[in-house]
Amino acid sequence: MDLDPAHLRSFLAIVRYGGYHRAAEALHLTQPAVSRHMRRLEEQLGEPLFAKAGRGVDLTPFGERAATELTTALDAHDRAIARLRRDDGPFVLGAIENLADPLLPAILAAVRARLGGRDLQLRVDRSLELVDRVARGDVDAAIVIDHGDAPVTEIGAIALRWWAAPALAAAELPDPLPLVAYDPPCGLRELALGHLRAVGLAHRFAAQSPHLSGVHAAVRHGLGYALLAAGGDGLRPVVSGRLAGIQHAPLFLAGDPALAEPLRAVLRLRALSAAA
Repeated sequence: MDLDPAHLRSFLAIVRYGGYHRAAEALHLTQPAVSRHMRRLEEQLGEPLFAKAGRGVDLTPFGERAATELTTALDAHDRAIARLRRDDGPFVLGAIENLADPLLPAILAAVRARLGGRDLQLRVDRSLELVDRVARGDVDAAIVIDHGDAPVTEIGAIALRWWAAPALAAAELPDPLPLVAYDPPCGLRELALGHLRAVGLAHRFAAQSPHLSGVHAAVRHGLGYALLAAGGDGLRPVVSGRLAGIQHAPLFLAGDPALAEPLRAVLRLRALSAAA
């Protein structure tokens, strides 16, 4: 049995919008066209999908099962089409913000070498958003710290330090420590909190932001300390006391596994350079 994706879209639009008329408007179709799609789909599946409920419609028990299964099927279909259409377009690489300064030039060079002449497009975002975009087919591969339950390949680690404005970086650590962090959910935030627990430092949140620029700004203006891969202008690493030293965060590749070894090579070289 071959189901027409257009029929699935009409069915799922009726489920989402609660009726044929609104589904037709959302899909830019006529209501008779949506009705024809439903008749054909029900004929193919051999069961009614909807029961009349006043002026609207309700899913039958079979319709509820079909909505779950066909949503999954249509999502997979759309992701496959998106990936195939991009074969002649740019390869979209996702990367978390903390890779931008220390590692991104070498990462882009390694990916370009792997792609040959194909164009490369970069998307910088937070880990879980990138993982979601890989799953939807909007991004071909992404380098992340958080991956949820998504299938990923570990490719190495990124070195992190505590950073602060110059006066704070040189001063005795306050108690509680004013912490600047990403909004949750965030792997770097959890690493920072875990390190503070490990060294016995109480904390208070002095500033939080969904973006690296906001974290940098708060630290630059002396609001507190942040665990980051690089400090940016006006920031200094903490080199003494309980926040001195380097922490490591694992990096994962979501998407195209062919990039795993080239990216591992970049991270190994970076680690050797830092140790030299």
